[in-house]
Amino acid sequence: MTTRVANWWHPTRLLSGSGVLFFLAVCAWVVISAARLESAPPARAPVAAQRATASPVYKAVYNGWKWWHVYCFRCHGTDALATTLAPDLIDPSRRMTRAAFLKIVRNGVPDKGMQAWDKLLSVEQVGDLFTYVRARSEKILPPGRPDEVGPNDGEWVPPDGWTAR
Repeated sequence: MTTRVANWWHPTRLLSGSGVLFFLAVCAWVVISAARLESAPPARAPVAAQRATASPVYKAVYNGWKWWHVYCFRCHGTDALATTLAPDLIDPSRRMTRAAFLKIVRNGVPDKGMQAWDKLLSVEQVGDLFTYVRARSEKILPPGRPDEVGPNDGEWVPPDGWTAR
């Protein structure tokens, strides 16, 4: 005795009552999906294209934030607020000049356990770090990722007159 396996996709089954309904449902779904795609609003420009128009100050702050989260946050904290290992860099009483910041970061402070970063970070990267820390210390930049704090998911714009130097 042979048993036949019922193939739901076989043409004789597809043309039966329930097969026709299934076929019509699939066709309707395809038509509706295509109509939705045609009427969908245009996609937003990629983030990389939006960043191309960012101001140099914004780029320096954002790049400083990136370098901070690669090299500095382990000791100084996520938002430069200090840990048990290193001081708070946004404390107004600890504010330093750009030249002093560059010197400390590039040469380190061996007596306090800070290594020199001159072999890993360029002068430009340390400058970006300074810009990020300065924006945080002057309360111009709130905690968190800079590209998420702008209005309507836009870029961060410093107040008029604020410079990174």
